[in-house]
Amino acid sequence: MSTRNEINRREFVLGASAVTVSGVLSASAFTQIVSDKKQTIHPLTIPTEPVLVRVRVGRFRNGQRTTINGGQVRAIDGVLQTTNSIKDLFNKDEDLHFVSHKKSTFTIGSGEKQKIVTGKLHVHACNDNDDTAFDVVAHVPIEQYLPGVLAGELYAHWHPDTFAAQAVAARSYAIVQHLNRIDKSHFDVTDGPSSQMFLGDVTLEAAHNAAKVTQGVILAWDSTVVPAYYSACCGGRAASALDAISTSTQHEIPPLFGRKGKDVCHSLESATWRATRSSRMFRMRLNDYAKRFKIPELESLRSVRSIEPCEFNKHGRPTKLAIRDRRRKRHYVNARNFLSAANASVSALPSTTETIWSSTLSCTKSGNELSFEGRGMGHGVGLCQYGAQELAGQNKSWESILQWYYPQASIQAI
Repeated sequence: MSTRNEINRREFVLGASAVTVSGVLSASAFTQIVSDKKQTIHPLTIPTEPVLVRVRVGRFRNGQRTTINGGQVRAIDGVLQTTNSIKDLFNKDEDLHFVSHKKSTFTIGSGEKQKIVTGKLHVHACNDNDDTAFDVVAHVPIEQYLPGVLAGELYAHWHPDTFAAQAVAARSYAIVQHLNRIDKSHFDVTDGPSSQMFLGDVTLEAAHNAAKVTQGVILAWDSTVVPAYYSACCGGRAASALDAISTSTQHEIPPLFGRKGKDVCHSLESATWRATRSSRMFRMRLNDYAKRFKIPELESLRSVRSIEPCEFNKHGRPTKLAIRDRRRKRHYVNARNFLSAANASVSALPSTTETIWSSTLSCTKSGNELSFEGRGMGHGVGLCQYGAQELAGQNKSWESILQWYYPQASIQAI
């Protein structure tokens, strides 16, 4: 049985709401000319070759530098530079892109932020209005990549079948990101909440065993790879990817419409949460996010008196919220936009200390504070990690766990 104190480690799951998934691209089919005939090719067609995952393991901006194998890397005026001690690690034919000579084991960062990664290392100068900006990207074979994900996503003592189910979901998710971004970006996934956690090289036996037991296994639908989203806890009610992630045509498939019925996590203490926010700061955070992302229903908000769900999906999970101001006027907002805005980072405001975990919530004002109560942690699409652990504890196999959370998906080996 999961316990409440485990939630503290799950500070990443809102971004996995995998809000895990900023950067999802349209999956509408494209055509390719072959021998003067048009052949329709789907971007997510199951690959026939092993995937090399490009993991961004470092994002450096505003004059930041990083340590690689004890040497320093930085960018000045858009040009990458290294200290003499590591110059021989990289091919430096281009000022904007350094590539390690061969697959090696690298130590990236120092102190508590240190990460060890085996693979080929790329350093990219980035053109984003900051001539000191660069990314460090590790190119790692997917089966080597997975243990580092599992060690970051799950608790070490959890059931082997929970690990195996998570391995298949994480493998499928990474392959989809790779297929979507291969020609559009220099990385497929990040190593944190905007994609899925990745701790680099790990020794956790449970993680390595799960990757080995499920080697090459993915979730498929109609000869394509399923974007296998997951979150820490659905709170008992499933979300549809079309509502909670995006309206991409990738999400118009039964495995992402949500399973029927209440999930086993609904009775867990860890499924509930509470948070307190300053009413004024919360409203300003919503306004700032709305201005940046053009959400007029939040930009015009001038006070918050209460918040409650007002529209639900077929499983009973909120898809729209009503924010009532001090004049009792209601401002309606998509649940996905609300969650992103509620937890957004705003440079002019203090960092949030208590996360708004899901759209299944109620909120009332007392004095200058807003009190939130809610259920679930994350977007609720696909696999529920706490629920998977409960099912595994009931002797459910990893295959049956996946079939529950991704209805009508097939389990296939590449």
